[in-house]
Amino acid sequence: MHQDYNNFAYENEEDDGWVSRSSRKRHSRSLREIGKQVVALAESEFEKIPFGDHDSLREACFYARKMKPRSEELRREYLHIEALMRGLDDDEVSAISSALEAVKSKCVTGNAAFHKLEELRERLIREGMPEINRLIGEHPEYDRQKLRALTDKARKELESPDGERRFYRELFKYLRDQGAA
Repeated sequence: MHQDYNNFAYENEEDDGWVSRSSRKRHSRSLREIGKQVVALAESEFEKIPFGDHDSLREACFYARKMKPRSEELRREYLHIEALMRGLDDDEVSAISSALEAVKSKCVTGNAAFHKLEELRERLIREGMPEINRLIGEHPEYDRQKLRALTDKARKELESPDGERRFYRELFKYLRDQGAA
């Protein structure tokens, strides 16, 4: 009488709540990874994570932020954070995970807008008046003279060997403040 152990495990999982050891390990690893991502956040982003009433989890994450990277002490602290997260219910873990995803997506969209502005600045410097006219057509709130002056001065700065980038940065700030991206 040969039993198929894989089917046996799945049947029992439905019947009495039995969970395989590998499944528990995967769950623990995912909690540890969430903890690592929370620890890696910047201070302002860290404050947006909803720890709720779990001050011990917040303190453990905060303590881990101060540790030396790739140290044995930090590895053990990640295991401690994982153990604390195992004590949370599924709703609390999903709230932390959702907040983490929201912070990440905000960073990604912010980076994309930043790169878009950089590309616009480079096109303005490279193409000159045709690109300025196209931009003014799309965004009439821009001051054409100021945009032209900043573009010309930034182009001259880039051509000069002394490395001064004042107008290059001012052009970027002007584009950012006007909301071209």
